[in-house]
Amino acid sequence: MSLVLNDLLICCRHLEHDRATERRKEVEKFKRLIRDPETVQHLDRHSDSKQGKYLNWDAVFRFLQKYIQKETECLKTAKPSVSASTQAIRQKKMQEINSLVKYFIKCANKRAPRLKCQDLLNYIMDIMKDSWSGIIYGADCSNILLKDILSVRKYWCEISQQQWLGCSLTWRVFHMHLKRMCVCCCWVNFPRNSN
Repeated sequence: MSLVLNDLLICCRHLEHDRATERRKEVEKFKRLIRDPETVQHLDRHSDSKQGKYLNWDAVFRFLQKYIQKETECLKTAKPSVSASTQAIRQKKMQEINSLVKYFIKCANKRAPRLKCQDLLNYIMDIMKDSWSGIIYGADCSNILLKDILSVRKYWCEISQQQWLGCSLTWRVFHMHLKRMCVCCCWVNFPRNSN
């Protein structure tokens, strides 16, 4: 394994750290590594060769999903009634998580679609199955679905008829937009302190 991929693997493993401060440090390193030309070249080559024994974009995406799951659980279990500044910090954290996922997908699929369509769809479905995550990340999942999956011709053939016709994909797309509209309406109509 090359040194840059070894660095990326170590970074990915640190994204699963129990301490939030350690994970936060690794996110910046992660972003830097996935845009590094040498790292990108190795990940592209390993993804194209479809050899499971090397670190590729799909493996990195699985690490990223674990990180998102850990961060989401932390946000979910946090005390609900807190100060406005703490709420703002949480809101910023949610935006950072969303932008990290979108950034990763763009980096991985910039030169050609290298992430597995099924993995992307499963990620979106898992987010939307959970009502809390669906509300928080639904709008971004909708954008990922529309811009990064449904707009890619290669992925069209990889979406099964069952996913299209069954309750899965079509219903989830509609459901995401419905949730997005509800969240926007609630946010606009949310009473604010005049202090």
